[in-house]
Amino acid sequence: MNTEGKNIGSTETLEERIGIDRTVIAGFRIVYINVAKFMAHDNVELERQGKLLYMLKDGSGFRWLKIKDNYCFGTLVAGTRNTKFMKTDFSRMDVFIQNVGEGNLQNDTVSGYKARLEKILQYVYDEYGILIDSSNIRLNEMEINCTFRLKDEFYKYHRVLRLMMFNLPKNFKKLVEYGRTDEKNVCIKNETFLRGNESVALKIYDKKEQLYQKLGFVTQTDIMRIEIVLKKPAKIKEVFGSNLLDLISDKKINDYYIQQFVKIIENKYRKWQKYNCNYLLEQITYHKKQNSRYWKSNLLRECGNMEQINQIPVLLDIADLLIVVKKIDKNGHFSRDKKELLRQCKHNNVFQQKDADKAEELISKVHSAYKMYTEDVTPGIQMDMTIDGEVLKAV
Repeated sequence: MNTEGKNIGSTETLEERIGIDRTVIAGFRIVYINVAKFMAHDNVELERQGKLLYMLKDGSGFRWLKIKDNYCFGTLVAGTRNTKFMKTDFSRMDVFIQNVGEGNLQNDTVSGYKARLEKILQYVYDEYGILIDSSNIRLNEMEINCTFRLKDEFYKYHRVLRLMMFNLPKNFKKLVEYGRTDEKNVCIKNETFLRGNESVALKIYDKKEQLYQKLGFVTQTDIMRIEIVLKKPAKIKEVFGSNLLDLISDKKINDYYIQQFVKIIENKYRKWQKYNCNYLLEQITYHKKQNSRYWKSNLLRECGNMEQINQIPVLLDIADLLIVVKKIDKNGHFSRDKKELLRQCKHNNVFQQKDADKAEELISKVHSAYKMYTEDVTPGIQMDMTIDGEVLKAV
């Protein structure tokens, strides 16, 4: 990573918590425009004439306006349109976190988000001469994330993340991956995994790399962000009971996030662990029957080949296989089998990257972030930590 001319930063103050990132707000009302101040900018558009007008408090009006700021907020649009039954005024604004130097590294609490929004609305008035009534602000889109430090480089988690993305519920559609080529090390380093549908998406990405590419922010700390994106007002209403900002709380956000994480990531991974344990048992039995002398090398080779073909791990970690081998050992040969399997893994090193530990690391990080919140506000929520009535635990 070339750091020349870049912003050398620190992540020591990063709070590993669940919080708000980008939103799209609506429902606010423009009550006054200083037209001269507004039109002094070259990043604005204003259409004042039309059959239908968005009326202001002073009796003047406009049909449509747009500000493309990209400094303190994204884009603000407001105007009026004729629906099937009546004239309807509309307004919307992209709101994002933009701290000096580190961008949106730190997510917001609800109180922090409201304070940020208040500053943005004051900026809109001071800079563009637009006065906004914010009493009825609603959330049309919302990103909720958990951001945390990693023990290893992000791209080394790609097998775990691809497996977790594969395990998502079927209503999550196509998986999209973004990465970059590393010509020096002759490899592709995945940076973003995204899968979702029209109303919700799950996005997991390399926050360290994203901040470097976007802001030139350089840190030696590896950082992951796991983000749930609520794309529509109806989805936000479904999740929180209302999309009115004043009815959104940190408790609702934290409870929803952890419930979804457990449901679509953790529980699915635990279920895969149980399935995979049985699958490995079947494969051991099969390969022993095929060739009792070389069953270990044949099994590892097949696991590697299947992963290359199917693009998801069959054997995530050699430790998973050793658990099954020990479980079925009847003749006291486990130590010998373990030694030989580990020797064989010198030629199948992908199974010795401690990827099972990486999966547990991610799960633990999210639960720790939720615990940090619940330590301040009790009681927490009761989560369903079972599958088919069985208590969840590692295989």
